[in-house]
Amino acid sequence: MCGSNAFGGDCCPDAMIFQEQLCGNITDPIDQAVWVAPATNDYIQGTFEVFSAGPGTIDFSVNGVVFTAPPGTSKAVSVNNPSTFIVQTNGQRGAVAGTTGKWCITLYKRVFG
Repeated sequence: MCGSNAFGGDCCPDAMIFQEQLCGNITDPIDQAVWVAPATNDYIQGTFEVFSAGPGTIDFSVNGVVFTAPPGTSKAVSVNNPSTFIVQTNGQRGAVAGTTGKWCITLYKRVFG
């Protein structure tokens, strides 16, 4: 209750931010969700990065928006309230046999004490 000394005179306790990191390898062919949030708005922010080691491009989508990592490059995007992360080696640009790479996600979750 505000005005009490339960939290040192503050109305609410400070929120804690937890960080989680997940990574995985990409081997051709793949066309699937590699991460789905357990609940809507469970995470306040996420950074999603895909590296394409080649020879083909890797398409990925976060919350339905599609991005492309050309061969030999990486692409990172940051989104608020992430819900899905899908990786495709047989996506919009067509499959190239032997395409490999790596994906990494950094997620942030706010928890109130």
